[in-house]
Amino acid sequence: MELEIPTSLEHFTSDWLTIALTHADKDYGPVSSVHAERIAVGEGFLGELARLHLTFGAGDEGPSTLIAKIPTTDGLLKPLGVMLGVYERESLFYEQVAPKVKIRVPEVYYNGRDSIEENYALLLEDVGHFRAGDHLAGATLTDAMAVMETAANIHARWWDSEELTAMDWVPPLDSPINMGLQGLYEQSWPLVMDKYGHLYPEWLPAKLEEFIPEVSNWLTSWAEQSRTLTHNDFRLDNLLFDDDDDDDASGPKVVVIDFQLVGRGDGSGDISPFLGCNLDIDLRRNEEISLLQKYFDVMQRNNAGHETFEDLVRQIDTAHLFWLVNWGNTAVTADQPNERAVSLFNTVLRRSIATVVDRDSVQYIGAIND
Repeated sequence: MELEIPTSLEHFTSDWLTIALTHADKDYGPVSSVHAERIAVGEGFLGELARLHLTFGAGDEGPSTLIAKIPTTDGLLKPLGVMLGVYERESLFYEQVAPKVKIRVPEVYYNGRDSIEENYALLLEDVGHFRAGDHLAGATLTDAMAVMETAANIHARWWDSEELTAMDWVPPLDSPINMGLQGLYEQSWPLVMDKYGHLYPEWLPAKLEEFIPEVSNWLTSWAEQSRTLTHNDFRLDNLLFDDDDDDDASGPKVVVIDFQLVGRGDGSGDISPFLGCNLDIDLRRNEEISLLQKYFDVMQRNNAGHETFEDLVRQIDTAHLFWLVNWGNTAVTADQPNERAVSLFNTVLRRSIATVVDRDSVQYIGAIND
């Protein structure tokens, strides 16, 4: 029986779930009841999620909860998500990439995709029992080390991969959407200064005003080095930690979620924003180099990555500039629905500013034209 792709969270009925789980080769009894609990409201404006609480009839018991994920039902926002390709990308990630990566991601029970009608739906393992990362609180050193290893496992697997080259749905850094970022940054910069200018050292805004007109050139240059798959939203709010799979060597197992923004790059699009704004400032100052060394060592063991550690450090230091400008733009354009969101953007900007200052990233402004 052909399953109709759910277009609202209410469409995940007990009958639909029974058929979906049968198609997924799960030998569970029929789903006798389901209660949908909306989650992450206000956190992802392009999608809607629910935790489905299930009970089963006669037969083997299935999972007590699953996660349902669909595009936003907001008629104004969904076309934006379709244009950005976020629904298509996540569906294709789970279909083509997830089975091949050596990282922990949620198991997929259903992956519905109709590109013509622009309908998408995912039924995923509920990983909510793992310890959630908290972007606002920041990572511990142990967790950060585990995250570096996880990032390296993603990047090494796809480094210079012909498989990745053939995936035309994975956009490069110089994709048309990304090449529009410079214009967005130029438009939003006055708003950034009006709202957050007090956070910046007096000398820094003028330097960033020199950098913003170079953004497109930098993206084009970095695209030439786009050699691997990148998550592109690699922050603690999208990372969970399995403390039961902890050992002295590598720390907790990291569970990665939300693959709507996957793309191609050299890895700095994951590493730079993680280090620059997911760590307490003092922790990052003390441990950034050791964390980069961890990442570099795992890449080297897999015969992947930058040729020298110095090359990696320079690329990350340069990328910090881009991410500071990007976070400023996001802070004045994204919805901030609650007090946590307001605090998060302030914290992210403070951390990112400190990173650019500490690493003297402004020294690379103009280097693309040298």
